[in-house]
Amino acid sequence: MMNVPKQSLKRTFGKVLKLYLLYALITGVVVFAIPITKDRGYQDQIDPKDFLGEGQGADHIVLLDNPYLAGLARHDLIAHAQHSIDVAYYSLHRDYSADALFGALFEAADRGVHVRILLDGISHGMTGSLRAMRYAAVHHENIELKFYEPFDLLRPWTWNNRFHDKYIVADDRWAIIGGRNVGLRYFDPNSKRPVNDRDVLIMNQESKTGTASVLHQLNDYFDDQWNQPYAQNARVPLRIMAERLIAGGRKRTDQVIREIRTVAQTYFEEEMDWQSLALPTKKITLIHNPMGRFNKEPWILMELAALMENAQERFLIQSPYVIPTEFMKRYLPKDTLDAEIAILTNHPASRANSNILAVAGYQNKKRTIEEFVDKIHEYHNSHSLHAKTYVFDRTLSLVGSFNFDARSSFLSTESMVVIDSPEFAQVLEKHVENTIKESLADQRMALLRGMAIGVFRVILWPFGFLL
Repeated sequence: MMNVPKQSLKRTFGKVLKLYLLYALITGVVVFAIPITKDRGYQDQIDPKDFLGEGQGADHIVLLDNPYLAGLARHDLIAHAQHSIDVAYYSLHRDYSADALFGALFEAADRGVHVRILLDGISHGMTGSLRAMRYAAVHHENIELKFYEPFDLLRPWTWNNRFHDKYIVADDRWAIIGGRNVGLRYFDPNSKRPVNDRDVLIMNQESKTGTASVLHQLNDYFDDQWNQPYAQNARVPLRIMAERLIAGGRKRTDQVIREIRTVAQTYFEEEMDWQSLALPTKKITLIHNPMGRFNKEPWILMELAALMENAQERFLIQSPYVIPTEFMKRYLPKDTLDAEIAILTNHPASRANSNILAVAGYQNKKRTIEEFVDKIHEYHNSHSLHAKTYVFDRTLSLVGSFNFDARSSFLSTESMVVIDSPEFAQVLEKHVENTIKESLADQRMALLRGMAIGVFRVILWPFGFLL
């Protein structure tokens, strides 16, 4: 065998690497700069009146702004499930919150409940300390686990097809949907880098009213996502090769559940009367983006634009990331609107907001935003904003996973519920207003943060379509 000089190998490797980086840049970045040109007529079909109901609807709803209640609602939903639980999340953090979630899901599966878990294929978090839990879940007879669009080194165009939904459905009776991922920062205000987030608990009263519940829409939507070719079964070693890992996963979840129940006994023993906290609704409707690997039709953005155009009094946006690109502006109303438009987002100076890329994108589009809206409220406190909320004329409310940026508009799967309930809208708007009042007066930018944002503003200027 001929000996190949090391220098020759290095040069060959360098050439291959350069070619791959060029290939990844073109197919994973540049191709997404091509705007959607084909009009499929979805926008013409939107009628804001379709979101309105008459009389009392099938669903009651509870606002979950409080992190403690948000965690308790998830525990109760899983603990009371009798037949099925569908779980859809963008990411799990490797901390007690993921352990507690899987512990509760294992207990439900042990008593015969069919559990399906669908997580984003890149950001799912089930590596490292959660790897054993993944093995245990896959090998449980009542649990199915899939990852949506796992990382593929050879197909860079798949990297932007991200699964950004955050919801749970149980038994056609309960559902939780909102902006929270699974991590302590979403449920413990004393955790490191806590976030101000929001979910809603939906309870189907259909047996009493006989009208359609949004839970049926959520079930159909999950089935559609679950059956997509992008959703692939989690790959784990054969059972005979993974016995220790499987046993370790179950041991870990069981241990964590015991510890949590010992430390927070009242949490698990508390009988929360959710009905007493619930508000009536006239109608709740699910809206979502289409599924696909390249630029998608921005269905949710179109729905927002239609509602914005028809608003008479006030259109309120709360989003952690507000980056309205030229692509997005094509779908937004072009004429002067009758309603006041107000935005609440994170202040660039807030060190609690660690997403420097999004901050840089926001700063680059600040002038565009100021031309479009009447008021901009920038939140600065010890925690950052992560809730995605929209309120129209104090009547219609939207809560879900959609950020006001290009990534949520064109690239990721996203879902929101449109809630027709003046009572709920009033409560929600009050919570948003209270958040605005909590913003710190001192909003000075740290020197290093300001320098980092400035650098990224220059670098990211041509790539706003990916933010």
